[in-house]
Amino acid sequence: MCSWSASGVDLILSPEGPIRTLEAARDAARVAAKPVTILVADGVYPLTEPLLLDSRDSQVTWKGKNATVMAGRKVEGWVKEGEWWKATLPDKSWKFEQLWVNGRRATLARSPNKGYYHIESAVEPGAFPDLTQEVNFHAFRVSAPHFVEFQKISAAEREHALITVTHAWTVGQCRIQDLDAKTQAVRIKGRSQYPFVEFEPDQRYWMENYRAAFDAPGEWFLDRVKGELFYRPLPNEDMTQAEVIAPVCEKFLVVKGVSDLRFEGLKFHFSDHLYPAQGLHDIQAAMTVSGSIEIEDSRGVHFFDCEIAHTGQHGIWFKNGCSDSSVKHSWLHDLGGGGVYVGEMGRPADQRVNHHVVIDDCIIQHGGRLHPSACGVVFTHTQHCAVSHCDIGDFYYTGVSAGWNWGYGDTASRQTLVENNHIHHLGWGYLSDMGGYYGLGTSPGTIVRGNHIHHIVSHRYGGWGLYNDEGASDTMMENNLVHDTWNAGFHQHYGYFNTVRNNIFAFGKTAQIQASRNEARLRFRYLNNIVVWDPSAVLLDGGQWNWQHFEKIDRGDPRDSLVFRQNLYWTSDGQKPAFLGLKQISWDQWHAWGRDQESLFADPLFENLAARDFRLKPGSPAEKIGFKPWDLSLAGVRAEDSAWRKRAAAGHHYAHWDSEAKPWPAPSYRVDQSFESSAPGSISIRNARFSPQDRDKVIAVIDQKGSPFAGGSQRCLKIQDAPDLPQSYEPVLTLEPRWVDSGRFRVAFDIMAEAGADWFFEMRNKAGEFAVGPFVRWQDGRLLAQHDASQPLIDVAAGQWVRIEIEARTASKEYDVSVTQVDGQKREWKKLPCQSSWDGVSMLLFSGAGTKQAAIFVDNFLVERIE
Repeated sequence: MCSWSASGVDLILSPEGPIRTLEAARDAARVAAKPVTILVADGVYPLTEPLLLDSRDSQVTWKGKNATVMAGRKVEGWVKEGEWWKATLPDKSWKFEQLWVNGRRATLARSPNKGYYHIESAVEPGAFPDLTQEVNFHAFRVSAPHFVEFQKISAAEREHALITVTHAWTVGQCRIQDLDAKTQAVRIKGRSQYPFVEFEPDQRYWMENYRAAFDAPGEWFLDRVKGELFYRPLPNEDMTQAEVIAPVCEKFLVVKGVSDLRFEGLKFHFSDHLYPAQGLHDIQAAMTVSGSIEIEDSRGVHFFDCEIAHTGQHGIWFKNGCSDSSVKHSWLHDLGGGGVYVGEMGRPADQRVNHHVVIDDCIIQHGGRLHPSACGVVFTHTQHCAVSHCDIGDFYYTGVSAGWNWGYGDTASRQTLVENNHIHHLGWGYLSDMGGYYGLGTSPGTIVRGNHIHHIVSHRYGGWGLYNDEGASDTMMENNLVHDTWNAGFHQHYGYFNTVRNNIFAFGKTAQIQASRNEARLRFRYLNNIVVWDPSAVLLDGGQWNWQHFEKIDRGDPRDSLVFRQNLYWTSDGQKPAFLGLKQISWDQWHAWGRDQESLFADPLFENLAARDFRLKPGSPAEKIGFKPWDLSLAGVRAEDSAWRKRAAAGHHYAHWDSEAKPWPAPSYRVDQSFESSAPGSISIRNARFSPQDRDKVIAVIDQKGSPFAGGSQRCLKIQDAPDLPQSYEPVLTLEPRWVDSGRFRVAFDIMAEAGADWFFEMRNKAGEFAVGPFVRWQDGRLLAQHDASQPLIDVAAGQWVRIEIEARTASKEYDVSVTQVDGQKREWKKLPCQSSWDGVSMLLFSGAGTKQAAIFVDNFLVERIE
C-alpha cells in the first residue's frame, strides 16, 4: 500500500494495484502525457531481466520511499546435513556466484580460507606442448603442496572454478584449462592481461567455487549439476529463520537515448555477476566490469536519495554520450565492483564525451567485493564532471580515479572537480599502485580540493594519498588533509605544471613526498604545505636522480623542474633530520638548488597530533609561510542531515584495521638453481625479468657448456650480448627479492664469458640506484670489485669458469667476495665497502656491458637471505 499521499501523481505502481510490475508502469508511462511521475508504493518489485528504458521513457520520474527493486530471489527449503545445510533449487538452470544470508555477503567456497597462496615460478616450455608463445600470459607453476589443491577440483567443477591472481594494481580472474602434474603447472583459459610472475616477486592467488574448498563457517557452494546449494552457518546463525537470497539478474536498469529521467527514493538490491567462461582479466580499476545500472547516450538522468546495494558489478555506470546528470544523496554499499563510473576505457568521439555529470553527498562504501581493483568513483575522458561531499571508504584499490590518457598525448579530459570528499580505509594490503585520488594523464583544469584522505595500505608499493600518474598535468591540489598512508602523502610519477599548495600531509609510513621521473619541464610546485612525519619515515622518496636539480639553460638562466617554497616541516620527535631521506641530498644541498629557502622547520601546533586533530592552535608558525586554514569538517557528506552523517560514520571504524590492513607475508625469496632439470629455452629463475623483451634470443637455458664445478653439468643459462641491442648495457637479467630492511645476504654463481662479453653483477638498494651496493665486474680479462674498479681481484681469461661468492651486510655496509678457480684455488676479499646509501636489496642484476657478439654463461646460481 502507499505510505503517503498520491496527490498530484500521474501513475501509481503498487504490488496490490492494477499496475503491479516495473514493466507495466514503464509501458503505462510511455502512452501518458509527459511529464509523468510514477509513485512507487512500498514493497518489493522483482526483476528476472533488466528494466530497459529508451527515448520513449523520457520526462519520467520514478519516486518511492520504501520500495525495493529486487534482482534476486529467496532460497528456501533448507535441510540440515551434518555440519552444513542444503537447499534444492527449484530450477537447475539457476546459476549464480553470489549469495547473501541475512543481508550479509556469504563467502563462496574458498582456499585458503584467509589470505593467499603464492605462485612458484614461470612455466617451462614443454609443460603444455601446444603452448609455445607468450607462455607467461597463459600458465604458471605452483608449489607441490598447493598443486594438490588444484587436483581436488573435479572435472565437472573445473569449468566454473575461479583462480584470482594479483598483478600489482589489478587482478586476473582465471578459469582453468589444463593442469600438468609433472611440473605442477596451471594453464588458464584465454590470455591474461599481464604476464604471470614478472610483475610481482611474491605473486599471490586464491581459489574459489569448488566443493573441496567448502570447509569453513560462512562459506557456500552450488552443485550446478544437481542444483543443490550448500551453506555452513556462522556461529549462532539460525538457518530455520535465515533469509537467504541469490541473484537472478545482473542489471537493474539499462538506459539508452533518454532525456530527463529521474529516480528518487528507490532501493536497488541483489544483482548478479557471472564470470565469463574465459575468465576476466582487468587492465586497471575494474574497467572490464559493467554496471548494475547502465546509462548511455542520455541527458538529464538523475538519482536522488536512492540505495544501491548487494551488487555483482559497479553500482552505476554512465557510459559514453551522457551529460547533465547526477547521483546525489544516495547510498551505495556492498558492491561487487565500484561505486559510480563515468566514461569508458577508450576515448570516445568528441560528440560522445561525457560532461557535466555530478556525484554529490553520497555514501559509497564496502566495494570491490568481487572485483578488487574497483574504485569508489571513476571519470574517464570526461569534461566538467565532479565528485563532491561524498564518503568513499573500504575499497581494495583507489578512492577517486580521473583522466585516463596515459601520457602527454591528445586528451578529451578536462576540468574535473574532486572537492570536500572523505576518502578513507583503502587498499587493505590487497593491491599496489593506488591513491586516495589517482590522476592519470593530461586533464587541464582539474581541481582536487578540501578532501580528507587517510588510512591507505598497499601490498608492495604505492599506497599514496594524492597520486599524479603518467602525464597528469595542470592539476591543482589544495586544502587537502592527507594522513596515515602506507607511502607518501603526495606522489607524482610524471607530469607537467601541477600545483600542490596549502595542504596538510602527515604520517606517510615510508615517506611524505615522492617523485618518480625527472624531466626538463616544470613538473610540480609544492607551496605553503604543512608536512609532519615520524622519525622512522623520511621526507623524500623516489631515488636521487628524480630529485636532482634539472637545469635547462635558456638565455643563460638555470631552470629547475621543481618549485618548493614556503612550506612548514616537522617531525614528531622535534629533531630535524640531516638528510631529506636520500642520503646524498642534505638540507644545504636542497636549499642551494633554490628549494624551500623561505620554508620553516617548526612545530605547527596542531590541537592533538596523536589523536589526529589537525586544527591549528593560535600562534601557529603556519601563518608565517602563508598557510590558510580551512574548515576541516566540510569533508564528507553534507552536515545538514545528521542522520545521513551518522550513516556515513558507521563505515569509519574498522576494529581489525591494524591487524588486517597490511601486506600478506611473502615466502622467503630464495634461488638455488643448477638448471639441470630446466627446459632449454627457459630462464628457470624465480621472478626473473629481462631486457630486451625478445628474451628467447638473448637469455635462455642451453643444453651445453655447463659448469665444471660441483661434479660438472650439462646445462647452464646463456646471456647473449650483441652489437645491435637497444641499449649498451643490455642484455639485463633482473631479480627483485625486495629485501628492503637490514640483513645479511648471500649470492653465489659459476660464470664464464667469451672474449668481448664484458659483464657486471650488482645488488641495488631500496631506491634501485646504480652501483651503490656490492658490485663485481669482468672486463678485458680482469675481475674487479667496486664500480670504479678500485678493487682488482684476479685475472680471469675468456672461456675460463670461476665460482664467485658474495656475502653482504647492510648494517656495516660491507661485503665479502671469494673467487674459486676450476683447479680449486680460492681467494677471498673481506669487508669491501658499499656506498652509504646502500640500505637493502631491492634488486639483483646481471648486465652485459659489452657491445660485441659474445656470450656469458651462468650456472649453479644461489640467492638467499641469511638473516
